[in-house]
Amino acid sequence: MSGEYVVKLKRRALGFLKAVDQVDDADLAAFFVEQAMQLYIKAVLYELFGERFRGHGLRELLGFLAQYLRKSGYEEQSERIRRFVYEYRAELALAEEAYIGGRYGEVDYDQKDVEALVKVADELIRLLDEVVKDVKLG
Repeated sequence: MSGEYVVKLKRRALGFLKAVDQVDDADLAAFFVEQAMQLYIKAVLYELFGERFRGHGLRELLGFLAQYLRKSGYEEQSERIRRFVYEYRAELALAEEAYIGGRYGEVDYDQKDVEALVKVADELIRLLDEVVKDVKLG
């Protein structure tokens, strides 16, 4: 797999997450968090399975990751992804809405929403890094 592509996506993801602190508009900040999560998931999908995904739904992308992990014999890692989606489904749905609704729709975000999304993004990135390590060493 192209290591450069993975590095680029992860760099961009972390850049979006870092930029959240520099944005005064909560709607834009929520969009940035969503982009960070989306790009990081796509980086991991490519890193582990060589798959490039064009979709943007976070829960859908994580579902693909869990499915690929299970089919590749990584049941424990697949289940960890599924539990994460279950535990944070409301926050993931809120982030997904930020992709379109935060820019064009009637949805308004506040600082509390952004803080919750950043927390979930941090947890997701930590989990994905652990999964990558387990799969590559496993």
